[in-house]
Amino acid sequence: MKSRKLEWGKSERAAGFSLTELVIALAVALVLIGIGMPSFLRAYHSYQLTNAASQLADILRLTRYEAIRLNKNVNCVIQPDALNPGITDAFADSDGNGLPGPTEKIILLGSGGNIIDAGAVSGGTGTLLAKANLLTAVAATPGTMNVWFDARGAVATGNVTVFYLASALGPEAGYRAVVLLPAGSIQVWTGDGTGYWGQLR
Repeated sequence: MKSRKLEWGKSERAAGFSLTELVIALAVALVLIGIGMPSFLRAYHSYQLTNAASQLADILRLTRYEAIRLNKNVNCVIQPDALNPGITDAFADSDGNGLPGPTEKIILLGSGGNIIDAGAVSGGTGTLLAKANLLTAVAATPGTMNVWFDARGAVATGNVTVFYLASALGPEAGYRAVVLLPAGSIQVWTGDGTGYWGQLR
């Protein structure tokens, strides 16, 4: 193996990037991140809102299944959190005491997606009711609400109930609606600010 000898006063230059090249690459990366960040945030807020609607639908289904399993009326309690009014708690009250127990599943709806008043839905709610073939529906309002399921899994009141959700963090995500039908089946809808609604599942 031959060794390289350096002449006196000369140094061998190491291969690599210069400081200028690194600064330019970093600047290009920052510009690309700046361009892509708004799209990423829109998608993230939309995901959070859809996830909140799915969780609400799931806790309603769980309450229904508990009513059938226990062969008795079971209440899904939806109420503002005792420690943080900006958060909504929802749980299947299997033991009937009105409080979440250690074995009762609870979900928390927050700023990423929470229940709103039907009047706050821009574009109106009529298109949703028409598309879902609903003549009348009771819109859930923020605050304490109880949804009772009987031993057959049907809604005890016999009403169609619609829960409208929106994101406080990303209004551009639009709206979601969880539709609870009298027989106990549940639909999840998505809407934009113009009044267009489409069914998710």
